[in-house]
Amino acid sequence: MNIEFHYNITYILARKARFDSQDAFILAYSSQYVDDNAFHYYINYPDGGHFISEVSQTMDITKPSPKRQKIYPLFHFIPGDPDSPTARRKDGKTHPFNTTPDSENARYLLQRALASGDLYRMGVALHAYADTWAHQNFLGLKNKFNALPGLVESLIPNIGHADAKHEPDTVNNRWKDDRLVEELEVVDNNDRFIQAAEKIFKTLWQVKNSDQDDPTPLWQELKKQLLTAMDETYLLGADDRARKKAYRKICDDMPDYDENRWRYAAVEKREFEIDLFDKYWAKGSREEFEQSDWYRFQQAVIAHREDALKRLHPLYEAEHFPA
Repeated sequence: MNIEFHYNITYILARKARFDSQDAFILAYSSQYVDDNAFHYYINYPDGGHFISEVSQTMDITKPSPKRQKIYPLFHFIPGDPDSPTARRKDGKTHPFNTTPDSENARYLLQRALASGDLYRMGVALHAYADTWAHQNFLGLKNKFNALPGLVESLIPNIGHADAKHEPDTVNNRWKDDRLVEELEVVDNNDRFIQAAEKIFKTLWQVKNSDQDDPTPLWQELKKQLLTAMDETYLLGADDRARKKAYRKICDDMPDYDENRWRYAAVEKREFEIDLFDKYWAKGSREEFEQSDWYRFQQAVIAHREDALKRLHPLYEAEHFPA
């Protein structure tokens, strides 16, 4: 999924589940920032010492670092149920790292985040959980299992949904996955995404409301609003501006997303420095820096990564990685 779901729709779901605007923003920003957090930063403290940030996204998992190659299965392509009815292929193949929607592994990681009470960690886990719908039937590895029929293998590495480009992530998009059995091969992303939205809304509702509060009527109304907004486009072609305007009609207090907002508030860049180890400095004291949104997000990434590695350890030990 892209920013439309991870930020805009996640914010709406949190607000409608009765999170206040600030908490909803932290959830939604953290969810989207998983995709934008692609660089390690070496941050100096004014009083000595340093902090090295973690990454939750990479543009190239083919580089030799095993840590880099594990980013996709941990944050974007959580391995699910290889025998899921949604994963049936014409060639009959299965793979233990195959992503499937609402999988047991994804639910476990989300529940761990919810139990922590950490909004940043919840946002990270919501990103990974939502992606189990968009990235279903792909592996977060370089593997021929990901290959779509009819494409020249040498031109596109079979990593994630590289063969499908951005087709699986885009709201208001229909495409074909020719690997799947006939009844599954035509994919309507809005159908997939609204399923994810319902699960997330009801999960967040449980966090903020008592068991006696029934969210079903509210969800039915919200579902209509979301489907209408997700179907918005301009006459001359696909353009997310119309949809984002429609999302704001549902929640008019939604802040704009700026991927640099948290980092710029926490980190000072010294332009004159050539050495990367002297270029980035914490703003304020160490204590102030460690209360910043950016630092707390980084800690959430580390916590999610550790939980996911423990959970998926049997798969890695079973010699299915690297594939």
